[in-house]
Amino acid sequence: MHLNNKQYLNLFFVTLLAVVSWSCKDNGIVPKADINIVVSPAQKLDFPFLGHGVQWSAYPHADAPNAEWGDLMTEEKWELLYERLDYINPRIIRVMDVATWRYYQGLDKHGQPQLNFDTPEIKSLYKLLDYCQKRTIPVLFGEWGAPGLWNLDDTIPEIERADDPRWIQMIVAYLDHLINEKGYTCIQYYNLVNEPNGYWASTDGDWEQWKKGYQMLFDALQASNLSEQVQMAGPDAVTQWDHPTHPKKAHDWVYSTITDLDRHTGLYDFHIYANQDMIRTGDFVGYLEPFMQKIQPTQKPFVLGELGMKYTGELFDENKKRGEEDPFAGPDDSSMFVYDYFYGVDMADAAVQSMLAGAGGAIAWDLDDAMHTVGDLGEKHQLKKWGMWNILAEEFGNSPEDRTPRPWAYPWTLLCQLYPPESTVYKPQLDVVNDSIRAVAAQFENGFTFTLVNQSKNDQHIAFSSSFLDQEQDLYVYEYAEEHRIKNPAGFPIAAQKIEPNNQATFLSSIALKKHSVLFVSTKALE
Repeated sequence: MHLNNKQYLNLFFVTLLAVVSWSCKDNGIVPKADINIVVSPAQKLDFPFLGHGVQWSAYPHADAPNAEWGDLMTEEKWELLYERLDYINPRIIRVMDVATWRYYQGLDKHGQPQLNFDTPEIKSLYKLLDYCQKRTIPVLFGEWGAPGLWNLDDTIPEIERADDPRWIQMIVAYLDHLINEKGYTCIQYYNLVNEPNGYWASTDGDWEQWKKGYQMLFDALQASNLSEQVQMAGPDAVTQWDHPTHPKKAHDWVYSTITDLDRHTGLYDFHIYANQDMIRTGDFVGYLEPFMQKIQPTQKPFVLGELGMKYTGELFDENKKRGEEDPFAGPDDSSMFVYDYFYGVDMADAAVQSMLAGAGGAIAWDLDDAMHTVGDLGEKHQLKKWGMWNILAEEFGNSPEDRTPRPWAYPWTLLCQLYPPESTVYKPQLDVVNDSIRAVAAQFENGFTFTLVNQSKNDQHIAFSSSFLDQEQDLYVYEYAEEHRIKNPAGFPIAAQKIEPNNQATFLSSIALKKHSVLFVSTKALE
């Protein structure tokens, strides 16, 4: 471990004042710390960090006059979305689409695809990409599956396979239009088929089909003028679910992508829908580490392409009951606990643990209830309720809980805002083993953030010290606690407390961490 003179002085300063503060504990001035946490250069985690983000789709059921619900996405609704996303500041956005929703208009009599890049639906997609382009947010772009995935009439010929060269050429033509013609250089990564190991995917778990299509698209991009702009992302598998008939296990989709397709891949990603036991016990780190140990030698970034919570046991039953009682929810594909405070703690904890395991970011599923329905058939009473809100709340019951940002938007905003891309992430050292407490820290240009998660039933007092803390900067404290989370008028977080340099040693010697809460301390101020 090597510390420069300034770091030595900073560490000495923090430690000295902390000792002075602790000497007053017997007089009841400062509570005794339950856990001491230290962050030093030796605890650096070496992986590319992209930052956290969200899944955002271009409202396929409400994006045009001929959409199932009509053209409900007004300019006012888009402006409200932009305003809210500015508060969240996502560092990466995943945008998945379907060719038939935007530009593909079937096969001609010769079996060749007919494409139209001048449709109302594409213009709706532009609104989403305009936002990402103006704010230089990288987009992980892709299509849910081959165009024939929604073909309900087997007698009509369709493009059904990921390795159909017609689809590969369609994708390249679409990317050429979006990037070269329209200038959406924010599109940096491409997903070929969502969760291709699933029976619900157009590939139906067929590894060889997906692998061939992945290689074909890579080669087509190399042959085009897009190869420097767009990198392939994969495998995008959901790793907790094994296909009942295909022999390749879900985990092996990840490992085989690394061994067979590394030269084709610019970004690794897969999906996790964690249960409460995996997250609340801290076992998520151990679940992710074997994957990270294989990915990290490639020196390529990894993100959780979708992250959400799926509860088990009594919480599963309660979730389904709530979904069945909600007139707009699809009970088999909704997380009704997005309305509950604890969902925010679990999602924040999952993101913190992903960082500790070496993940370069997590993309939350998802931003908005109004984006998708079960099977994406446009059934108005089958919304996939996973979002931070429903931008079409007025058309779907108009409840306050749907109009305004839900609780979990609060900590996710802080994760996005306070951990910028290219941060250096550290795994703090705790002097007491506690399966309910998590800590992560990061250093970035002119700043530092650390986060504490308390999943236990008891309040804790944490002593925190680090050589990276600059005694000339103010610290800002953001608290996500059930009875205490300070918001701005739009419903997004602002600092609960500002700690000036002369008070930092006392504060850091005994940080009050409430039960079932998340605490962020950063040099970055949010207004």
